[in-house]
Order: sequence, then C-alpha cells, then structure tokens
Amino acid sequence: MADTNMNTSMSKISWTEFRPQQRTLATGAALTALGALTATVGIGVLVYELARAGRNWTGTWDVPPTELASRTLHQAQNAAQSAAQAGRDAWRNQG
Repeated sequence: MADTNMNTSMSKISWTEFRPQQRTLATGAALTALGALTATVGIGVLVYELARAGRNWTGTWDVPPTELASRTLHQAQNAAQSAAQAGRDAWRNQG
C-alpha cells in the first residue's frame, strides 16, 4: 500500500514547475552552433590540404595518373579478351 501512495504522489508532479533558464539554454545552443561551425571549417581545411598534397605528390610521378590508368585499363581489356578466347578454345577442343 505504501507503494501506491508513492506512485500517486509522483504522478501529480506538475510540468509547469520545470522551467530551465532561457539564458543558459540560449548560451548552450549558441556554443553548440559555434562548435559545429568550427568543426565544419576544420574539416574543410583538412580536405583542402589533403587534396593539395595529393596533387603535388602525383605531379612528381614520371607517368601522369591519367596515363597510368589508361594503360591499366588497356591491359585489363587485353587480359579479358585473351581469357575469353582461351575459354572458347578450350570448349571447342573438349567437344
């Protein structure tokens, strides 16, 4: 019975008494926004520097990345054609 009285008294708590200080809430929101803005700017600077360093690094290569990618693509295409031809030949020879 004691628990019932306790639950009844707890359910009568009025939410109108819950009054956070508006100034403190506004300060917290402003600091959160400032932190988010600072983090966004920091990420932007980080990405910019990584991209700049990557471009400088690839600029020192003897073979430009686009040419290297083109060569690799042609090698892969030739390998695929050779493998397809070998498969066709093996199937014909087996029958």
